[in-house]
Amino acid sequence: MNNRKQNDDELRYILKQKETIKASKEARAKSLQAFQDGLKEGIHSPQKLKRHKRRENIIGISATVAAAGIVSLLILNSSLFEDEAPIRDGSVVIGGGEDSNLPGEKEISIEDVPPNEENNLQYSEKQDFSLESVLDRPSFDYDDLNPLGTFSLYNDTFYVRLPNNWSVEENKGDAVHSIYMSGNESERMNLLLFSGDLDEELIQEKIRELTSEFSGAEEVIIPPDVLVDEIRRTHQISFPHKNVFPFEVDEARISAFFNEDTGRFMELYVSELFGRAMIYTVELDIDDISIRNLPWIFFTHMMVVSPHVYGSEGDLHPQYNRPMDKRVILQVGAMGIEEVEVELYDIPELGMTSYLPRNTDVKEIEHQYFTEWRFTEPGVSKNSFYSFGKLKEGFPLKQGKEVMFEAFDIDLNYHEDLGGGTPYHYAYYSGMEGDFIDGHFQLFEVAGDWYYKHKHADREDYNGGVYTQRLGMFVEFLEKH
Repeated sequence: MNNRKQNDDELRYILKQKETIKASKEARAKSLQAFQDGLKEGIHSPQKLKRHKRRENIIGISATVAAAGIVSLLILNSSLFEDEAPIRDGSVVIGGGEDSNLPGEKEISIEDVPPNEENNLQYSEKQDFSLESVLDRPSFDYDDLNPLGTFSLYNDTFYVRLPNNWSVEENKGDAVHSIYMSGNESERMNLLLFSGDLDEELIQEKIRELTSEFSGAEEVIIPPDVLVDEIRRTHQISFPHKNVFPFEVDEARISAFFNEDTGRFMELYVSELFGRAMIYTVELDIDDISIRNLPWIFFTHMMVVSPHVYGSEGDLHPQYNRPMDKRVILQVGAMGIEEVEVELYDIPELGMTSYLPRNTDVKEIEHQYFTEWRFTEPGVSKNSFYSFGKLKEGFPLKQGKEVMFEAFDIDLNYHEDLGGGTPYHYAYYSGMEGDFIDGHFQLFEVAGDWYYKHKHADREDYNGGVYTQRLGMFVEFLEKH
C-alpha cells in the first residue's frame, strides 16, 4: 500500500490547492428537503409498491415482477441503522429532527483545515463526509480498464473487471449465492444473489452481517440518479448498460459509510440484478481514495453470458412442458446488452421447439437439398434474416459451401474464410447488388441428423451482431419433443 499512500499524499496536496465551492446552508437544506420528499414519494408510497412498469428493451430502465418486493426490502433497509447513527446526505445530518446536529458537531471542508509542513493530513481528518466527497473519485477510461483482469462469477454467468491479483471464492446455497472477492491488502467485495421467492427477513439478516462493523459509522445516502449522472459526466467512455449500472437503478438503495475508529470505508448497494435480489458491499481503507472507483468499474462493465434467462417465466405449455414465454439477455456487439421477450416456437415437422423474439415472422422454404425456416423482424431491412434448417438425405457435405451459396444466390467470390478451423463454416461479405452484406452458414450434426444455421445481414441496419445472437439463442434453446 506504500505506493498508494504516496499517490494519496500527492492527491491531497492537489485537492488542497483547489477552491472548494460550498452551497449555502439554506441551499443545502432545500436540496436535502427535496431529496427527502422524493425518498418518501418514491420508496414509502403504497402506490409505488403496487406499480407495474412495462419493461423496455435495454437493461437498466425496466422493473421485474420482483420489483415490489425489492421496494419493500428498501423500506426495511432504510431504517437499518436508524437507532445507531445519524445519516448524512451532503453535509446535513438526517434523522435527528429539524436543524439537529451532534453535540459539538462542526461542518468541515478542505480549505478549513490548516496545512501542515508536509501537506500530509489524513483523508478522514479533512473530510466532512458529504455526498460531494463520496462522489469525488478518480475517473477511469479504457486505459484503466485494459490492465484489469476478467473474472467469471455466478457459475460463469457474469464477467467482471477486477485487478489481476484479486481472488474470488463462491458459496452456492439453496437461498443465496455468495461471492467473495479480495485483494492483496484489506480490500474486499461481497456480492450476494438470492433465489426463489423474495425472503425479506433473510436479506435483512445478510445486510446486518455484512455491515456489522459499520453499524455506528457515518452514513451518506447516495441517490442513484445523482450517481448515474455523475458517472456519465466524469467518465467519457461507452457503457454496456443504458442506465450505466446493470441493476435496477430506480429501486436501488446505495449508501457509503465512514468508520473513523477502524479507518475503513464501505459502500452498500441493495437492488435487483438481472431478476435476482442483490446485496453488494465493498470495503476499503478509508484513506485510499485511488481505488474507490473499483465498485463503479465492477458494475458498469459487468457482462452477462448470452443468452441468459432471468426473472419469472411464463406458464408451461401443456404438451411440451416448456415455458410459453421468458425474458433473456442477449449480447449486442462487443459491449452492448439487450433484453428480449421471447415466445415458444414449435417446428412440428422436426418434432422440435425453441424460442424466438415476439413478433418474429417465420417463413418455411423448401430447397433442393434442405428445408429452411427463415426468421425476420419488423422494421429490419428486407435484405436481412436469420434461419435454421434441416438437411435432406443425400446432401453433398463435401460440396456444402457450393450448395449453400448457390441456393441463396451468393457469389463464391465473396467467400471469406472466417471459420477459425470450424468445419463446415462458410462466411461471406459485401458486394452483392450494391448492398453491404455479410453472413455465414454453419452445418452441424445432432444425433445423426444434419442441420444448418444461417445469418444474412444488411449492415446498413447494423443488425449483423443482433441477428447472430438471436440465431445462437434459437439453436441453443432447441429441444426435441
